[in-house]
Amino acid sequence: MSAIGITPARGLARAGRRPAIDVARGLALLAMAAYHGSWDATYFGLAGFDLLDNPLWLAARTVILSSFLLLAGIGLVLATRDGLDGGRFLRRLGRVAAGAAAVSAASYALFPDSPIFFGVLHHIAVASVIGLGFVRLPAIVTLAAAVAAVLVGTTQSFPLFDSPWLRWIGLTTVAPDSNDFVPLLPWIGGVLAGIGLGRLWPGLGQGVAVTGHAGRLLAFAGRHSLAVYLLHQPLLFGIAWAVAQLMPAETLAVRSFQASCVASCERAGVARTTCTANCGCVQSELARNGLWEGFVANRLSERDQRGLQAAVAACSKP
Repeated sequence: MSAIGITPARGLARAGRRPAIDVARGLALLAMAAYHGSWDATYFGLAGFDLLDNPLWLAARTVILSSFLLLAGIGLVLATRDGLDGGRFLRRLGRVAAGAAAVSAASYALFPDSPIFFGVLHHIAVASVIGLGFVRLPAIVTLAAAVAAVLVGTTQSFPLFDSPWLRWIGLTTVAPDSNDFVPLLPWIGGVLAGIGLGRLWPGLGQGVAVTGHAGRLLAFAGRHSLAVYLLHQPLLFGIAWAVAQLMPAETLAVRSFQASCVASCERAGVARTTCTANCGCVQSELARNGLWEGFVANRLSERDQRGLQAAVAACSKP
């Protein structure tokens, strides 16, 4: 593939579109797919990425999600720059809401203990409606609202919002167990920032065309972002599942144990190298004492539990 190229436009193929924005949206989708692929590989024991506690992975999630929401805000400004087309807006909103419902239904079937009840698509649907109230306001007002949303959402919490009916707003004292939770606060700050940026810079991405195979492919993905979003995770999840089926169950069990053990150990403040050595030692001790299979199947008797504790104690000695 040739490099992505952005050049002055000479008769855009689709009037009113801004290919540079489509490319940016495509890049955000690509980054999100990479993150989801890493999650899938970890889930099936093919890798040991610490997505929930490693600061770099947490920062990556924040950047990817923020860029996605920022572009949603910019897109809302572009879609309403000549006035609100109510029919077009409602059709788009309906598609996003239907996609969100499909994601929830699939997650409840696959992960009933941690379903997605308010993920990124749910958020975009609600934020798009709220965002209509900001698309004609001065940019400084909207940007100030974005900052306020982030500050309130990251510093305030109230037991009231732990209710299943209100936790989608954010401000919870305990984070819900969900595989993708994107509450209104603080994340609507990303959408509002996009609206403010779109108002502050009306010509953003205007007058340029995308060249090169990679650029055109990214622009295509950006134009069909909802379809790409809905299709990529089932595809990646299926690929990871298929690869896992080809690997020995014992290998996957060891990898899964090692990854979760090291992550738990690091959360206790122990160096990663020490955690890796200790966890490997524990697994070896369990296997040597005939406890490994029972441990993997979660069928350790009270006596076996004492054996597990003895293995952990022995491997933790300096």
